[in-house]
Amino acid sequence: MTTGHGMTDDRRAPADQGMTDDHGTAGDDRRTPGDRRLGLHVFDLDGTLLRSDATLSDYARDGLNSLLDSGTALTVASARSAVAIRELLAGVRLTLPVVELNGAFLTDLATGRHLAHATLGPETAARALDALARLAAEPVLTTWDGTADRVLHGPCGDPATAWYIAEKRAYGDPRLASCRDPYDGVAGVRTAAVIAFVPDERATAATAALAAELGDSAGVMAAANRYVPGWTEIQIAHPEAEKGRAVRRLAREAGLDGAGLTVYGDHLNDLPMFAVAERTVAPANAHPEVLARASAVTAANDEDGVVRYLLDGHLADGRLADGAAPC
Repeated sequence: MTTGHGMTDDRRAPADQGMTDDHGTAGDDRRTPGDRRLGLHVFDLDGTLLRSDATLSDYARDGLNSLLDSGTALTVASARSAVAIRELLAGVRLTLPVVELNGAFLTDLATGRHLAHATLGPETAARALDALARLAAEPVLTTWDGTADRVLHGPCGDPATAWYIAEKRAYGDPRLASCRDPYDGVAGVRTAAVIAFVPDERATAATAALAAELGDSAGVMAAANRYVPGWTEIQIAHPEAEKGRAVRRLAREAGLDGAGLTVYGDHLNDLPMFAVAERTVAPANAHPEVLARASAVTAANDEDGVVRYLLDGHLADGRLADGAAPC
């Protein structure tokens, strides 16, 4: 495992990569830092910014644009991909990079270019596949060959995996491809995430077995799938693919290192960014552990709580630009 080095060009067997540069465009004028006095605001999507039906309300969209127009530096850190973020936040005028796949990539949303990554090499990805096979869990792979991303899937033999792929088909995700042999899928490329779904009653044992087998070579996260009740999503990724590291990197890339950082989240995968922020905000529907670590609790996601919180004036210097909250 290597960290702190630039990407290699050896596509035959790339090593596991920590959060490393991909020759990012530090001078890209799309990444306007905004007004430092207002701080940097980073939002989770599902359960936080999005409503329970995985949509962004018109109120939230208008509110975010009002904040952006006022000079507020804001972006998102999500378990979702940049492709999904772009679709779900259509009409929101984001300029800063986004954190996708729980921190596996820091990505320019407009171009899809990865500015930094924390990804698994082929050997560790293959070990993850071995471990999932012993659990009879079907893998879905998100891979990157240094140029293109792919989401590789098999027969979608359970309802949660079928939902996961169908959702991507519905918004025309160009990364999707079927793959008969997942071992071929991870050969010679970097793997950002290995996803599998298990019934809730098997989730604790499955997560523990994967963590024990993979050890320090990979991180294992599990969360109940809010859209397919009864199933838990397990993600295997690089141990440095977490929102806290990625958000710190984002602040440096945006020229906002040292500005006040406020983060907004509802689930356990948001806790790493809670740990690095000056202010932590959770909607009322958040996981109890997240609520316990929040410095402020807003109305629930279905009431656009986190956007209303900001529009009520809770910025780093307590002000908004001229103009009222959106209709």
